[in-house]
Amino acid sequence: MVTVKHKKFVSQFSMMGTLISLTLFEKNEKAVFDIYDYLQKMDDLFSANRPDSKLAEINRNAGIQPVKVSNECFSLISDAIRYSKKYSDSFNVLIGPLVKTWKIGFGGQNVPSQFEIIRDLKLVHPSRVVLDPVKQTVYLKDKGMQLDLGAIAKGYFADQIIKQLKEHDIDTGIINLGGNVQVLGNNPLSKDGYWGIGIRDSRFEDNQSAAIVHTKAKTFVTSGIKERYFKIGKKVYHHILSPQTGYPEKSDAIQVTIITDNSELAEVLSTVCFFRGTHRGKQLIDRLLNVEAIFINQKGQLITTKGLKSLGKGVYFYE
Repeated sequence: MVTVKHKKFVSQFSMMGTLISLTLFEKNEKAVFDIYDYLQKMDDLFSANRPDSKLAEINRNAGIQPVKVSNECFSLISDAIRYSKKYSDSFNVLIGPLVKTWKIGFGGQNVPSQFEIIRDLKLVHPSRVVLDPVKQTVYLKDKGMQLDLGAIAKGYFADQIIKQLKEHDIDTGIINLGGNVQVLGNNPLSKDGYWGIGIRDSRFEDNQSAAIVHTKAKTFVTSGIKERYFKIGKKVYHHILSPQTGYPEKSDAIQVTIITDNSELAEVLSTVCFFRGTHRGKQLIDRLLNVEAIFINQKGQLITTKGLKSLGKGVYFYE
């Protein structure tokens, strides 16, 4: 009897400040090139650090005039503003001025003056964004306002890539956009079709897993304070900035992983739950259908939502 083993075809490329990985279980170079081209196009549109991006054009025209955008650009920004209004105490894509002032992870990072914080906090209100669905324009009403879609964009891209894979008649694959893992179909390497997805423990540099979740196809999005930070003495300043105070948010969580079907939603909820902390964050997720979460708190303890069944230390099952 001959046993046929499934081959893995892994493509990797650096883009958007991270290493992007696409794993397929059948050779399909056209799909890989199409996804690469798609992500390159999205980087051209949405990069906050490229002066020629559409996002940069919108920001440059703050307080001046509306900017006409593509369907895709309008859709993502509309979603981002809607979530920013719904979770205004935590998730906010108008936080661009604070991000640029702190510069955490971008070189030249520093603790801003109180004057700079107060100045920037005046520019982070989602209600000051005008979206015209007829003319398909985006207008930031106050000069100095800046959209920063870093907290939602990769989720939107991952959801679109899943659609593209299906259009190529690919029914199994793994997309890793750096902190955002999206799985399609059943695992051809396991008898039951379940995937074993490792949740990286950001406290350590060797990529060891804090937990492993056995599940059917889901998206896994992780946010944590160890991704970008700097120290002054013993004081740590991380990159998750509060739109309420202008400073890095104080939370008993150091890392939050959201597990669900929609990657864009998972991106939003990972930020919201970090702000709410392990107790209130768990309460929020436990009220939502088809969404689970794994928190790591300051003591290194794992806290999970009720839909994750423990199979042993650090191993969970989610159906």
